[in-house]
Amino acid sequence: MFRDMRILPQIKDRVHAITVTVVTIIIIGSFGVAVWTGFQTSYTIKERLNEQTRTIASVIDVNDISKLKGNSSDIQTESYKMLKAQLSAAKSINPDMRTIYIIGEHDDSLFYYVDSEEEGSSDYSAAGTSVEDATDKDLAIFTTGAPFVEGPRGEQSHNGAISALAPIYMPGTGEMVAVVGVDMSTANYWSNLVYAALVPQLAGLTVALIILVFERMRRHNEQLLALRSELVSVASHELRNPITGIRWAAESMQRMTTDERVLKMSDAILDSAMRLQSSTNDILELSHATNAQELNIQPTDISALTREVVETQSLSAQQKNVAVIFDKYWPVKQIIQCDPDQMRRALHNVISNAIKYTRPGTVVTITFQQDAKHYKILVIDQGIGIPETEQGKVFNGFYRASNAVKSEIPGTGLGLYLVKTVFERHNGNVSFISEENHGTTFILTLPRAK
Repeated sequence: MFRDMRILPQIKDRVHAITVTVVTIIIIGSFGVAVWTGFQTSYTIKERLNEQTRTIASVIDVNDISKLKGNSSDIQTESYKMLKAQLSAAKSINPDMRTIYIIGEHDDSLFYYVDSEEEGSSDYSAAGTSVEDATDKDLAIFTTGAPFVEGPRGEQSHNGAISALAPIYMPGTGEMVAVVGVDMSTANYWSNLVYAALVPQLAGLTVALIILVFERMRRHNEQLLALRSELVSVASHELRNPITGIRWAAESMQRMTTDERVLKMSDAILDSAMRLQSSTNDILELSHATNAQELNIQPTDISALTREVVETQSLSAQQKNVAVIFDKYWPVKQIIQCDPDQMRRALHNVISNAIKYTRPGTVVTITFQQDAKHYKILVIDQGIGIPETEQGKVFNGFYRASNAVKSEIPGTGLGLYLVKTVFERHNGNVSFISEENHGTTFILTLPRAK
């Protein structure tokens, strides 16, 4: 039910381990996504090339092909020139294409009818020349008629290209006349794949880097907070001894003299020492409450504990002519599970604040409520209240409302911050209802033990 503060260091180590695991998963996952994206991109590129090749095959003038003999004499014919112009035009509107060609088959060998390249180009294939790098799959298309994409092929195969082949049929008869081939440079192919693969990897590495930076900042902040807490604790401990010495000296002066001037000075010294001691105690208690020490949870009579706190405040209440009462709902005995020392300190702060800020001659009322899940202690004063615009800052450390500062009532602004810390460590909470110049009701809520 309650937080075991001993496990907080283990939780912090576990958070770090989880962060490292998440970063590792992100990196591995981004690599996996990159591989998958590469495969998908490769498939998309080849499928698009296949569709483009079939489209070109469908618009080729079959009659021009049928007039070609498949040798060098074709170069002078109008049919050759028309086909070459058609292939060149198709290439010009598809910048990814390296070359387009039409091939035929004779005696289990392939030869070029025509291609899209100008004579003298490194990719030019003269009419009638054999397709030296033809594969078995290239030959098979003349039997199966199934279009396909093959590659990337090596530098010695189509000068390093991805090749797509699609058959050309004679309308009406369905007879295969030739095959259209389209080569796409492997440079374009690989650049598209690298770009597609780098995007998820860079995104994953960026996210992982951001997480690692925030984790480093988090651990650095934890170290700074731990150091600050240790420094505050050491400083507070070191202050206690000289403050005690000052109080002892001032009280001794009061007992040893009747001189009014000395008594007045000793009163001022004693009052200042007591204020400083109270502030030091607040800081030290806050340090203890926030440095992840184990809560000493045990069955505690909250009714008796609260009455004990009120008794310690009786002198302050009498001096201000304030009555502190328990209403009819206050139980004679009520056992709850809590750390009695920390709960005593928290109740002391709330009740002493109520006495300090209520008006002389008024009443501070303490009442009790409970339901199936919670216990609630309500401390109601008739004091100066808290300005509405400042109510959101009340639980901030070292913050004091403007009307409290103007009233010149001493305080450090740590009391309610400490109360909030203690109750949150007990899985409870602190809230309040306040109206300026009409008083404040603080509601201290604790969970009932299961």
